Amino acid sequence: MDSARIYSEAQERLLALAEGLGPAALDTTVPACPDWTVHRTYAHLAGLCADVVAGTVTPPASDEVTARQVAEREGRGIAEVCDEWRAAAPALLDLLRTQTRLRYRLPAVDVWTHDNDIRGALGLEPVTEHADTLLDFALSGLARAWPEQATGPVVTATDTGRSWTLGAQGGPHWRSTSFELYRALMGRRTADQIAAMDWTGDPGPYLTGLSLLPAAREPLSV
Repeated sequence: MDSARIYSEAQERLLALAEGLGPAALDTTVPACPDWTVHRTYAHLAGLCADVVAGTVTPPASDEVTARQVAEREGRGIAEVCDEWRAAAPALLDLLRTQTRLRYRLPAVDVWTHDNDIRGALGLEPVTEHADTLLDFALSGLARAWPEQATGPVVTATDTGRSWTLGAQGGPHWRSTSFELYRALMGRRTADQIAAMDWTGDPGPYLTGLSLLPAAREPLSV
């Protein structure tokens, strides 16, 4: 997974987007992160970048850390937040290129996920590029953590034809696009939304194990 490329492309999109956002847009609640506005989501992204570069945080960041990142930038204008993020990014990209531990893939996961969270909040079209790569990263990790003797679903990305088996054979078959599967795994779909996707077999016993982050509180379209 080219974490540096995924990160830099998402950051470039978000920095360009921020230049045209007025107060109302910046104050818009992000439904995927309902405690945050668009501005606060940018504050988290800038804060995580600065923290990882400074060595004060090793990914992943806890809820307490992300809350601090947002609080420290409360009252700063979006231009200042973006300037901080822009200045710290080259050092973070160096880490993403040189660190081999899997946890250093997580900033790329985070920024790509929040890029689409913000786009969903503002009624913009999602960015689906790299969804297949990120899905493989997420499902590979989930497969390693799945109890070996427990049955689990077979997951197929309909846009690439690639499949993953979680646990022992005998579970249901879950099919959707790479983007939809990945958003579901990252807590961006409710349990009801996941259950309503294309399944062969009963997904019910597996739904709680298929969100790497807490499932969305309300249905999301992006």
